[in-house]
Amino acid sequence: MSPRKCPVSTSRPVPRRRLLVAAAALAMATSACGAAAESPAAPQQQPQQPGPGMPVTIAHALGSTTIGAPPQRVVTVGWSDQDAVLALGVQPVGTTEWFNEQPGAIFPWATPAATGPAPEIVSNAGEINFEKLASLRPDLILAVYEGLDRSEYDTLSKIAPTVAHPAQYDPFGAPWQDMTLTVGQALGREQRAEELVATVEQRFAAVRAAHPQWADMTMLVMATAESGTYQVFSPQDPKTRFFADLGFRTEPPWLAGRVQDNVATVSAEEFTLLDVDRLAWTSDPDLVQTLRDDPIYNRLDVVRSGRVGYFDYTTPPFPGAAISFNTVLSIPYALDQVVPELEKMDAIRSPG
Repeated sequence: MSPRKCPVSTSRPVPRRRLLVAAAALAMATSACGAAAESPAAPQQQPQQPGPGMPVTIAHALGSTTIGAPPQRVVTVGWSDQDAVLALGVQPVGTTEWFNEQPGAIFPWATPAATGPAPEIVSNAGEINFEKLASLRPDLILAVYEGLDRSEYDTLSKIAPTVAHPAQYDPFGAPWQDMTLTVGQALGREQRAEELVATVEQRFAAVRAAHPQWADMTMLVMATAESGTYQVFSPQDPKTRFFADLGFRTEPPWLAGRVQDNVATVSAEEFTLLDVDRLAWTSDPDLVQTLRDDPIYNRLDVVRSGRVGYFDYTTPPFPGAAISFNTVLSIPYALDQVVPELEKMDAIRSPG
C-alpha cells in the first residue's frame, strides 16, 4: 500500500521524499514570496497590530520563533496541526494531507469548525511543496506534529515565522495538550487553548471515572505484524497516549528498553509478551486480513477471547483516524466511537 494511505499502522511516519532539494527549494520559495503580492489569487494583507499576549517567542526543537501579531494566513505543515488551529477559530490557508485524502485534509470531527474555503494542500505526509506553500503568503507556519530537519526549517523560516515540534519530545511525540497550547500561543489565543484543553481533559476524566477497572488493565497499541515480528507503539505515540488517557496501563516493564524509532519489536518466539488485557490496532482491511491469517497471533488468549479492538481509519466514521490524530477536536469524536467498543469487552474475563 502507498505510505501516504497507511501511516497510522506503520512503525512511525514514513521517511520523507523531498520534492525539492534544499537550495532549490529556498530559491523557489523566496521567489514565490516576491511574486505572490502580484497574484490575483492572493488577497492583500493589512498591516497587523499586536494582539493580547503578542509579541510572543516560542522555543522549540530547532530554536525559537517570535510572532509579532495575531497571524491571519496560517499554513500547517504538521500532519494534524490544522485541528488545533480550527478549534481556536482560525481558518488555515494551507494544510498537510496525511491519509484518506479528505478535502483540505479536514476530517469529519473538524468540519464544523472549518467555516472558510478549503485549505490548499501544501504537503503530503512530509513531502513539502515549498513553492506552493510560499505562494499562499503565510504569516505563520506550524510544524508541531512534524519532524522537520534543519534544512527544511531554515527554508520555511525564510517564508514566514515557523514553529517546530517541542524540544522535550521526539518528533511526532508531543502530547495533544502541549500541541494545543503551543498553537494557542502562536495564534495569540492561549487562554482559549487552555479552556479547550481543560474541556477535553474533563471528558477523559469522566470516562475514567465511569470505568475504574481500566486502570488495572494493560493495553498495548499495536503497529505492525509482518515477517515474523510484531511492533508495539511507543508510549509517546499519540495513539498510545489516547488509551493511556482513558486510564489503561500502556507501559509494561519490558517495553521501555525496546523502543526504537517509535516502536518496540517483539519476535514470534516472544509473542506471549503481547498476551495482555487488551490490544488495540488502528487498522485497514488488509491488516485485519493479515492478522486473521497469522497462526501465531491467533494463539494469543487476548485474541481468542475477543479482547482486541480493530479501529478502521480508512472508511467512515474513521475511528482509527480520530485516534491517530489525537487532537483537541478528534478526541471527543474518538471517545464517542471507541468507548462503546471497549465497553463491550468488559464482559469478557481477562486472564488472572
